Amino acid sequence: MKDVFDCVVVHYGEIGLKGGNRSFFERKLIDNIKLKCGDLIKSCIRETGQITISIDEDVDVDKLKDVLSKVPGVSYFSFAKRCELDIEKIKECALELARGKEFSSFKVETFRHEKNFPLKSPEINALVGEVIFEGLGKKVDFKKPDIVLKVEITSRFAFVSCGDVAGVGGMPTNRKQRIVALLSGGFDSPVAAYLLMKRGCEVVLVHFMNQNQMSSSVQDKIVRIAEQLSKFQLHTKLYIVPFEAIQKEIIMKVRSDVRMLVYRKFMLRISSAVANLEKAKFLVVGDSLSQVASQTLENLEATYDGSLKPIFSPLIGWDKTEIIALSKRIGVYEISCLPYGDCCSFFLPKHPELKSSSGLLKKFEEEFDVDALVKGVLDKVKIVEF
Repeated sequence: MKDVFDCVVVHYGEIGLKGGNRSFFERKLIDNIKLKCGDLIKSCIRETGQITISIDEDVDVDKLKDVLSKVPGVSYFSFAKRCELDIEKIKECALELARGKEFSSFKVETFRHEKNFPLKSPEINALVGEVIFEGLGKKVDFKKPDIVLKVEITSRFAFVSCGDVAGVGGMPTNRKQRIVALLSGGFDSPVAAYLLMKRGCEVVLVHFMNQNQMSSSVQDKIVRIAEQLSKFQLHTKLYIVPFEAIQKEIIMKVRSDVRMLVYRKFMLRISSAVANLEKAKFLVVGDSLSQVASQTLENLEATYDGSLKPIFSPLIGWDKTEIIALSKRIGVYEISCLPYGDCCSFFLPKHPELKSSSGLLKKFEEEFDVDALVKGVLDKVKIVEF
């Protein structure tokens, strides 16, 4: 039997703690839901303690579920049936919804967002539970029920649902909060970018491409990662930066054990230039402390020093197991597993420098016309938008 949903009840977490600014974030979340869901929904409004989305009965539930679960700011949601604020109507609605489910045991949970409703939550639970017990012959189980029927009371309607769907959580995307994330083909940088998307930032992605990488399969991998990440924000822009010319200069002028660090200094400089173009205030990197040679405390200090933009490093205290687990959850793991060698993996020394210094790297940087090299690659970037 087909479910009888006519709406989706959306709940948020942190937004509810914003006090006087709460309405601003609620409106922002509603706007974002409308933009991401498009024709999948009819309307989206604020109700008491929730956001309510109206849908057609023939909506593609799986598609809507996939889109809505990736909207930052949405903590969880449930497909629901709306009914009048009348206990008899609520009981009818709950019975109709339960008939479409296969289960042996159940319980009822009521949330009164509107306290003026004449019946309290335990009374509603008992009355709705009684009609399910008598009408369908199902048993009540408060500890491990097969299903949980949820009743939510607002100022205008009651909503009956069965089963919550987890969302991203965090804060709704604000396109004025724009930042630039360095994106490689590995596991770490996509996860770092996602974490800032979850905090409400619009993330512009920058990838550095070596000529040795220039095959359709490698470029396709980066585009696929960016496309998957684009599901978590309203608009995504990917800059593909040709890095070969700069890399050749570095190979000629910098000793092998610190080349990686000079690569990274240039990448931060170019990314800062992209940030200026995009009116972005911060850079995001996927560094995890001591995971590889370039990420020792000393080398991070040396490479970050002198950056033209402040740097976020959201994975700095994460280990690889945690990073991969989140990579799987957001759908980039399988793509990141594809064969790939990024710019920094070419011409790696057997014994890279583990304890560099800002002074040492600055000395090598003086060998280059940095501004000219940066301008040269920016004139040749490829931009992909989603």
